[in-house]
Amino acid sequence: ANVGNGMNLAFNRMIILFIGASPCALAVSDIPATLSALSLLAKRGVLFKGGAPLSLFADVKAVAFDKTGTLTHGKPSVTDVIFVEDMSESAKEEALSLLVSMEKKANHPLAHALVHHFNNARVKELEVEHAIGSGLSTNYQNHNYQIGKPSLFTHSEKCDLTTEKFAKEGKTVVIFAKDEKPLIVIALLDTPKESAKEGLDYFNSKGIATVMITGDNALTASAIGEDLGISKIYANVLPEEKQDIVKELKKEYGLVAMIGDGINDAPALVEATLGIAMGDGTDVAIDVADGVLVNNDFAKLSLTHAVSQKLKHIVIQNIAFAMGVVFLLITLNFFLTLPMGEAVAVHEGSTVI
Repeated sequence: ANVGNGMNLAFNRMIILFIGASPCALAVSDIPATLSALSLLAKRGVLFKGGAPLSLFADVKAVAFDKTGTLTHGKPSVTDVIFVEDMSESAKEEALSLLVSMEKKANHPLAHALVHHFNNARVKELEVEHAIGSGLSTNYQNHNYQIGKPSLFTHSEKCDLTTEKFAKEGKTVVIFAKDEKPLIVIALLDTPKESAKEGLDYFNSKGIATVMITGDNALTASAIGEDLGISKIYANVLPEEKQDIVKELKKEYGLVAMIGDGINDAPALVEATLGIAMGDGTDVAIDVADGVLVNNDFAKLSLTHAVSQKLKHIVIQNIAFAMGVVFLLITLNFFLTLPMGEAVAVHEGSTVI
């Protein structure tokens, strides 16, 4: 009889040990919380392709931003048009006609702004070459015409002073040149998003480095960066260099998030620990990104980081609670003969909680 009772006791304790050691609560400590976070963000206009990238956002040490369309509205307008040399009215009309005809072949916010501003110019049918990072070029009547940023050309003193003045005002400068000789200096202004300053202040307050990556020259980038409170600026960046900059940031900071909207941002979005695209961005950027700000609302970025941090804390709490109950049941089982029903209730109750 004693042997039988002992066998029953041992059997009961073995079953209770299996119940206590079963990691049911541990298995659900992450998934429901993650699904809840993804659902909450989806309702607020932020879509993620999975829980893993969202959970990583809580641990990023630096957030890199493309400028145009991300920190700014991406809808610049022409503010100044300066002809570098004295030109007749017919020569000015011809130059503007060529400029608009070339820009009509491009798909960029600056191109749209120029075409819209000079909408009365005659349009010519031209063969235009679009070299990434080097602007537009075409050959017309045995002359080579180019449109690009100031660093691509050798300037006269007047051109240099004009370009520097506009850059200090935070304006983007575009030059129209004939045979590499600047003819027109055009300044455009793309205003920062109202929500960008608040969002950047949030990340700075969390001790997270904010980085702006832009093709603008250093003066323009510095003017915008100071206005927004950016902690680190990379200017005069060619599209193919963005990915390399993200690699540098990863070496310096570890986990890095990249926010962008254009086709040129796609390699950097892939390279980053976490890539987030703006909803109005190109299809390529959205396809390769881990998350999307559907309504281009920059304010949702700080919300996403806050949700990611809360998700991390809740998951840690769940794991600690689940393992605590497991260890409690295992420990009690060595000293007490727990009723089977109570052991099951405590174990499954912890899963529900």
